[in-house]
Amino acid sequence: MTTVRATVEIFGQRLGLRADGDEERLQELARFVDQRMREVADRASSVDTVRIAILTALNIADELFTERETDQDARQRELERHAERLVKKLEGVLESGNAPEEN
Repeated sequence: MTTVRATVEIFGQRLGLRADGDEERLQELARFVDQRMREVADRASSVDTVRIAILTALNIADELFTERETDQDARQRELERHAERLVKKLEGVLESGNAPEEN
């Protein structure tokens, strides 16, 4: 993967960054974080940039964890459905008498 250098602006701070990937993706991420920090700042009583950054990071982490849990639940349900289908197939084979003999 190619390492790129870019200057981004987040919450009024210009930052020179280096990251794997492409510059447009890095700019997109910076815009996202900037927007989220501005949303938090609008709701927060504090004007402390560090506090706003921490609250923003916690909000984004909460969304990430919720998304991961949702994905995990969906994967678990799919595995359960797959297991049920396999059990039904095995039961059908056993009922039809086509199962191999036990030792």
